[in-house]
Amino acid sequence: MKILLLAGAAVLAVGCASSPPPNDSMAVARKGVDRAAGTPETVQWSPTELDTARAKLAMAESAMSRKDYDLARRLADEAEADARLAEARAGARKNDAAFRDVNNALRGLRDEIARRPAG
Repeated sequence: MKILLLAGAAVLAVGCASSPPPNDSMAVARKGVDRAAGTPETVQWSPTELDTARAKLAMAESAMSRKDYDLARRLADEAEADARLAEARAGARKNDAAFRDVNNALRGLRDEIARRPAG
């Protein structure tokens, strides 16, 4: 009986133990946010998404200082994903703008050709 109680207490202690600090997740998140923030296109074309990534990284840092490692890990992962989203959206928005510019130039050329007299 005594052995069962000790085994049960050991299982409970292990089950209640806090998860280890998410140092790797935090490092990946920091690198991702820094990379996105260091890209002029991302800063220009996706400032909202970049701000979201920065805010989540700050919340992850705060959770780390409180030793809430599960929350820190989740927020760090989200910050890294948001940084990637900012980069992807920036690229898409930049490409959309370039596409519009090309279409406008083509429209101008068509109009110019249409104004020329036949002959």
